[in-house]
Amino acid sequence: MHVSLSDEDLRVIAGDVLRSVRYLTLGTASRGGESWMTPLAHAWDFEDHFYWISAADSRHSRNIDENPAVSVLAYDLGTTGTDQALFGSGTARRLSDDEVAEGCAVYYARRYPDPEVRVKRERPADDFRGASPNRLYRARIDAYSLLHPDGHPVHGGLVSHRVTVPFSTAQLLSAD
Repeated sequence: MHVSLSDEDLRVIAGDVLRSVRYLTLGTASRGGESWMTPLAHAWDFEDHFYWISAADSRHSRNIDENPAVSVLAYDLGTTGTDQALFGSGTARRLSDDEVAEGCAVYYARRYPDPEVRVKRERPADDFRGASPNRLYRARIDAYSLLHPDGHPVHGGLVSHRVTVPFSTAQLLSAD
């Protein structure tokens, strides 16, 4: 039997998944439509931005230069009590030299909330400028969905059923 969950129930599930994962899968496509997926260490802010560090010449980085449309997948392997995935779609870009310091602040604060750990892991903004092979990227996610915990409305658990979630990372501000 399919149980109707409220939008708030779905938002809670989405927030739990996002807070529980440290890596996400980024989906990109070349200008010609050749798709590519890669796992990334990531961080998010309260404005639906997701940040990561990548080599500028990596395939997904080159794809973003050609085609900014991206998808993200945060997959929770049961730490929230059930296997669940949060899907997102939006656009991504390499941060400009002027934006890198702010992006680093968000990335390292979220990845390493313990200040003692952060000071050991944090890299200066200049490590992502100039001749450096690495860059800081940001995706703006404008649509989220997740797998309905009860499966398909007709076929139940036999068929996965993705539903749109009225979610924003801004909703996690009071919880963090």
